[in-house]
Amino acid sequence: MFRHLGGALSLAVCILVANAQADSFPSVRLLTEDDPPFNLVDASGHIGGVSTEMVREIFKRAAIPYSLELKPWARVYNMALSDKTACLYSTTRSKERENLFQWVGPLLENPWALYGGPLSPKKIHSLEDARAFTIGGYIDDAVAQYLIDRGFSVELAADDLSNVRKLAVGHIDFWATGIYHGRYMTTRENMPQLRPVLIYSSSVLYLACNRAMPDAQIQRLNQALDSMQHDGFMARVRKRYLGE
Repeated sequence: MFRHLGGALSLAVCILVANAQADSFPSVRLLTEDDPPFNLVDASGHIGGVSTEMVREIFKRAAIPYSLELKPWARVYNMALSDKTACLYSTTRSKERENLFQWVGPLLENPWALYGGPLSPKKIHSLEDARAFTIGGYIDDAVAQYLIDRGFSVELAADDLSNVRKLAVGHIDFWATGIYHGRYMTTRENMPQLRPVLIYSSSVLYLACNRAMPDAQIQRLNQALDSMQHDGFMARVRKRYLGE
């Protein structure tokens, strides 16, 4: 009897310790870039967007404190790799990145497209048809890296606004970007002449956390996301921002 009682007490103590550890998680440093409609700064200086709204709700439900910073992608990517308290979004989960982070998600699927402009070559039916032409992308972006890895001629810019402007005047032949991002940018810049001509792949966007982050913390964040999927929160946010 005492043996069983001792075992029960040990189990209870373990549960209490685990709960105490979960309730004392340190603040997470959330990092993102300006990548509308996923992450953006609105007119009031507030960081918003469809992914931001999802991530804020994840941390609210998980009861984990956080701070939020928006900086250029290359900078926040390296910060997430080196800072043990950091998580980065919206991050494409790829084979090359799989073991670099711990993953919370998925948040969204992100179809990839080639956008053409008034001076772009015509009759693009497949990705191979674009191999002879110059494609605009931006530094350290998975959409551009996909093409670089396959030997395409990709001209990299520091941001996608540069690609929008270069495509409009024919300085690049095509622009590689996520379909939602492309739609947002061309609408914001009032450039309806820039249109998707080919959807050639897609990725799934996640919250990517530093490898040193406790497993219990990652588990709690994923559990919060599961509850958001089940009660329809994720679908409502996607519909409001993306029309889905």
